[in-house]
Amino acid sequence: MMKKWLLGCLFIYFSFPTQAQSFKPSTEVGVFTGTSYYIGDLNENHFELAQPALGLIYRNNLNRRFTLKASAWSGELRGNDKMNNVDTAKINRNLHFRSPIMELSGQIEFNFFAYETGSNRYPFSPFIFTGISFFKHNPQARRYDTENPFDRDGYGTSNEWIELQQLGTEGQNSAHYPEKDPYSLTQLAIPLGIGIKWSLGEKFSLVAEYGMRKTFTDYLDDVGGTYADPQYLAMENMIAAQLSDRTIDLQEFLANNPTADITVWSQNAGKQRANPNGWNDWYTFAGITLSFKIIKTPKVCLF
Repeated sequence: MMKKWLLGCLFIYFSFPTQAQSFKPSTEVGVFTGTSYYIGDLNENHFELAQPALGLIYRNNLNRRFTLKASAWSGELRGNDKMNNVDTAKINRNLHFRSPIMELSGQIEFNFFAYETGSNRYPFSPFIFTGISFFKHNPQARRYDTENPFDRDGYGTSNEWIELQQLGTEGQNSAHYPEKDPYSLTQLAIPLGIGIKWSLGEKFSLVAEYGMRKTFTDYLDDVGGTYADPQYLAMENMIAAQLSDRTIDLQEFLANNPTADITVWSQNAGKQRANPNGWNDWYTFAGITLSFKIIKTPKVCLF
């Protein structure tokens, strides 16, 4: 009885590695091209104001089901209340922004079908992925909006893009709002996405993927809290006061009262500037990667 049990174990031990050895672990490098966009206070529609994005990919194919991936991405995020033609409150808010977005990410991919680059038997699979991302952003806005006849908040004709975080447009850098801390321009995010892989011959693969990033900040767009009193902001930085409240109501008031100063307008101080749902912002990379297999390791036993 013991002899038969030992023979059975030996058979299982030696037969399983033979199957596992048929897979050749590999490493791939690739170039990503696609788009980036954000979902948040100034945009609630997917792919709206999407911008070009580029990236570099490194994949370590552990087996036919699991892949470890490291990536570096670069793109841009944009949002504009003008794109909203339904919500009158957001139209009146009249905010906009752009921000470069740079990301370093480590992810794990799971293939629904057995997949191997260079294999005629396993040439295709949909997959899902998740991981952890480290990103840097820097929201900016124009001082003067040439598309809005009422917007003369720059008190001049400057159309330059101004970095917003250092201004503290919601009072973060003001001594009058010590409870408001500046938000960080470097953050963590969790990527969640889907994709499809195709093997193109022995060395190449084509990967299409869509990945949203769950962030832990509501300030990708510099909009996350309440309006500060422009009188206090103007004492320390007039540009911060000008870019804090850009409501059409205010712009019409300034246009109709040429000698008025922005500091006399305090109607919105303390009111909600961000959307009232309290959700954090998301951003997305979507596109295609062309990868090249650069390493084939010797056959190994995976068990």
